[in-house]
Parts: sequence; structure tokens; C-alpha cells
Amino acid sequence: MGKHSTMFQVRDLTVMELNEQEVMVVACDSVGGIGSKPHDKVKADGAVVGAFALRVPLFELISAGAAPVLVVNTLSVEWDPAGREIVQGLKAYAKQAGLDVDVQFTGSTEENVPTVQTGVGITVLGKAEKARFFPGSTRQGDWVACAGWPKSAPDDDVRLDDPQILSIEELYILRQQPDVHDILPVGSKGILYEAQELANSAGLASQLEVQKGRTTLDLEKSAGPSTCVIFSAAEEAIGRLQRQLKAPLTVIGQLA
Repeated sequence: MGKHSTMFQVRDLTVMELNEQEVMVVACDSVGGIGSKPHDKVKADGAVVGAFALRVPLFELISAGAAPVLVVNTLSVEWDPAGREIVQGLKAYAKQAGLDVDVQFTGSTEENVPTVQTGVGITVLGKAEKARFFPGSTRQGDWVACAGWPKSAPDDDVRLDDPQILSIEELYILRQQPDVHDILPVGSKGILYEAQELANSAGLASQLEVQKGRTTLDLEKSAGPSTCVIFSAAEEAIGRLQRQLKAPLTVIGQLA
């Protein structure tokens, strides 16, 4: 990379220029107090914890147009049995994004101190072509819509097989549409906050007209492990995507 490499921040992503055509993109997330340990507040199987911990950074990279290449897990639990179960879950979920070679995974566990509560850190590295790195690509006149439904534990039963939760396969369908521009996973701050971020990153925040009265969707509810995403698209894409996706698709507003 050399002394001329450039590093910068785009929303929650760290980006480093690799060469004239490519950038490396880094995303991360953490999970605490969710698992099978005695002091975990939300009880969950280790494999489920691993899958959902990986989901957020994977969604961030794919939404931005990056291809994930390496998963780093830092687990504040012992390897056997808790760590093994978590890694099994994240590896199974990673396969859906094309990560299935052992060298694409690395990490560590806590073997010196007995732990009574689950702690998970996940970092994912990806590569993107500069020409297909999408943050900030929203255009004036775009519609802003939400794919999926906001859900978060412990208030909701959050399951990967829930049809209201956007699947990774559906995210790839969204990303492959030429008239879908920017995509942003929704986190704990809710849909409205992320919609404003989507518009702001394109310099169009003042032009976002939110249609609050047209849906029962709670625009301020946490979406936990990115159970939904928002995206900007040309109007003709909305109806087509409603037919292609199993997860609910809700129009949030327009960049007038």
C-alpha cells in the first residue's frame, strides 16, 4: 500500500485505497449479554449469536458494494463449548456471502479467566471497486424505502427464519439492481435517523420528505442486528422489488 495510501471514514465504514481501482473496506460490530452464559440478559444459542453478530458488518459491506474477504472474531468466552458454537454459527452464515475457506476466518477466545457473560466482537474486511462503491450515491428525485421490518431483542423474537427480516439473499437482490443507488442497514437509532443519514451523505438532507402518516412502520424503533435496510432508488424500482422480495417493502419518503 505504501506511503501514498489514503484512509478515510464513510459512515460506519473505514476505507483504505489499495490502488487506482480498488479500496479495502472495514466494518465491525459487537454483542454483549446475549448468549447461553449464566449472566446473559437475553438467552440465545451460541450459533444464533454468531450469525447475528456477523450479520451487521456483512450487511454494511454488501450494501456499500464491497465483497467480504476476511472475518475476524474476538470472543470474550472460552473456546469449548461457547466459542466453538459461536464460530460455527458465524461460519454457517458467512457461507451465504461466499466466505467458506478456512483462511478467511481468524480470531481468539478467552482461555485464562472463566467468563460468566457472553461478549463477541466481529470485524469484516472487504474489497470494492471504486466505481462500484455506493455510499453517497443517492440522487435527487429518488424514493427512499425500507426493506424488512425493525426488530430488536429483548422486545422482539429475532430469528433468521422470520420472513419479515431481510435475508442476505434479498440484500444481494437489492444491491444488484442498477436503479437502486445507496443502501444503508438500520441499527439501534431507527429508520428515520438512517434515512436522514442516507440523504445527508449525498448532500440532499434538506430535500428529504418523509411520509410518516402512510405506514404503521415505527420509524424510530431499533432494528437491532440490521433486521431491515433503507435504500434510495428510482421510482420504477419500487414496484418491481415488491414482487421480488419476500420481506415487506415500505416507502418512507422522497428526495423532492
